[in-house]
Amino acid sequence: MVSDATIFIQNRKDPISITNHRIKNILWYILECHKIFIKDNRNYSQNWVRNNTTIHFEDYLKFEFIDNYLIPNKYLLKDICSELEEINFAAETQQRYIDADGKQKPDKIDICINKLGLQNEWNDADENIYFALECKRIKHLADTNGYIVDIGKFCQRNHTNLRLPFEGQIAFIENPQLSHTNITNEINKRLNKSATITTDSYLSNIKLHKTLDCSYLSTHKKNFLHKEQFSIYHLMFDYSEVVVE
Repeated sequence: MVSDATIFIQNRKDPISITNHRIKNILWYILECHKIFIKDNRNYSQNWVRNNTTIHFEDYLKFEFIDNYLIPNKYLLKDICSELEEINFAAETQQRYIDADGKQKPDKIDICINKLGLQNEWNDADENIYFALECKRIKHLADTNGYIVDIGKFCQRNHTNLRLPFEGQIAFIENPQLSHTNITNEINKRLNKSATITTDSYLSNIKLHKTLDCSYLSTHKKNFLHKEQFSIYHLMFDYSEVVVE
């Protein structure tokens, strides 16, 4: 049981390009939902969440974004890509992977997006083809260490089922003194020093939305099998006026 994507796409017509285009449509939509969210002027109190829920604050931010924006506004995505008519957004789903010790372990996915309409390209059930997004709060530059840990997981985890050669990360930036440029520069410095993450290209700005410039792309290699290259799309969300005490 291996996640080597190439075994799923033999004799198929340019599945990487088609998949990448589909993923970019989804990322445009996520950014559009973030734009709507910012216009709504919502804020979330850490004290309220602490006193009224048992949910970690990072998870609360994630649930709110999925429930109030990603799910209700799906018609916007369907209008630009009819193949995504059945797209599904879910939090806290799990898949299996094989760790370095050879044991199967659960892999918790912060936001799992499936029903991408790519079953013909990857010769698998639509429900089994998913795009994974990991989320992290960033209040200080030191918090980028946890962000790097997630990149390392993408490199190290050998999933038992199909894993697309595209991953995603969202940073909730809660400090008004930090910009996404500051943060991506720090991430790149840490990647450059990493002995366990092979980076082919560091985070660089990529335009995925007409009015938002907070998206980045990096490429890395897996630490197993054929050392396959994969891409990570990074979305840096300004939550400095969203999160309050």
